[in-house]
Amino acid sequence: MPSRAMALFSGSIDLADTQFGADKQFPGGMSAHLWWPGDHAWCVATDIDLMTTYLGASPECVDTVLTDDALEALPATPDQRITWDSDTINPLPSSPSGL
Repeated sequence: MPSRAMALFSGSIDLADTQFGADKQFPGGMSAHLWWPGDHAWCVATDIDLMTTYLGASPECVDTVLTDDALEALPATPDQRITWDSDTINPLPSSPSGL
């Protein structure tokens, strides 16, 4: 992660949504941007500047997430754009440039 200070924690998956690092910019803290099990069988990634979370995992694991009705999940491809306006389901947010 270029130009980003990172801290590495370890613990139970139950701690993955723990908020930490509260400061003036993020008064509520932040949750982990990257997390994975000890065997590296999968990885979950959420960039601080994006609204989307990505899962890299086996086809079976991805299919389990995609078919879970409790989750809003879509398949992604390596060539898919990751921009403020690339969400095809949720309402388009205001333009970051204010236009």
